[in-house]
Amino acid sequence: MKAVRYDRFSGIDGIYLADVPEPVAGPGEVVVRVEAGALNPGALSALHGSSYTPGRDLAGEVVAVGALGFTVGDAVLGRLQSWAAHAQFVAIPAAQLVRKPPALPWDVAGSLHTTPMAGLGAIRAVEPRPGETVVISGASGGVGFTAAQLALRAGATVIGLTSDAHADLLRHHGIEPVRYGDGELERIRATADRVDAFIDTVGGGYLDLAIKLGVPADRINTVVDYRAAKEKGVKALGTTDAGGLPALAELAALAAAGDLYIPIAATYPLTAVRDAYHALADRKAHGRIVLHPQELG
Repeated sequence: MKAVRYDRFSGIDGIYLADVPEPVAGPGEVVVRVEAGALNPGALSALHGSSYTPGRDLAGEVVAVGALGFTVGDAVLGRLQSWAAHAQFVAIPAAQLVRKPPALPWDVAGSLHTTPMAGLGAIRAVEPRPGETVVISGASGGVGFTAAQLALRAGATVIGLTSDAHADLLRHHGIEPVRYGDGELERIRATADRVDAFIDTVGGGYLDLAIKLGVPADRINTVVDYRAAKEKGVKALGTTDAGGLPALAELAALAAAGDLYIPIAATYPLTAVRDAYHALADRKAHGRIVLHPQELG
């Protein structure tokens, strides 16, 4: 089978395809034929020279079982703890998978773990309530856009800090856009009488902005600025704090029902994996970039 590999100090251009043996389901594992797997920004920092198969998020069909709970033919989604998902087949512990709802597209299923779960973890950290106002930095990004939608579902008003290019998109989804950059404190205050909670998905001083807005420390959360969070006594919860497999199944059900929109910016065959990572590094696309391991171009 084909798998994406990286074993040299050369960044994205060091990624390549290799022929490797198909995995076997060990005790407690299943083998999944991978149909889709999202690329996440954290993978870019992992291009550091170690020998590994990039990627963690995946969705696909069970083709072999070594564990109770799944049968051959089951459609599943989840996340490998190791970097090994950009491959045509993977062996994965059954405890890291949930069933894919039939109505959920493969591309969305393969995009649900790392980034949307970070958005859910951030929402659970600040606990928005009906009638409150939540400000989210980077509201058009993967984490922020999910968090904004979930905050709206909780009954809160959401102010999304974004660029002018994404203002209409946020407005379409019920999020009040405010342009980021110089003067954003004044623009937020002109938009809302008060701010009850703040979610930072960008870093670079947004925790200071939240404090200036008068948001209590226990209602401020960042998914990126961990050092500043410790210094300022605010929260830094994300993917691993969202609630595990039950939370992933919850997001899958919402997305399948059309109650959570996960935009897909582009898809790539396995043979175009470098192009996919260059698109990820460019950071211009709104939505997830997804690899199709069964497509070889």
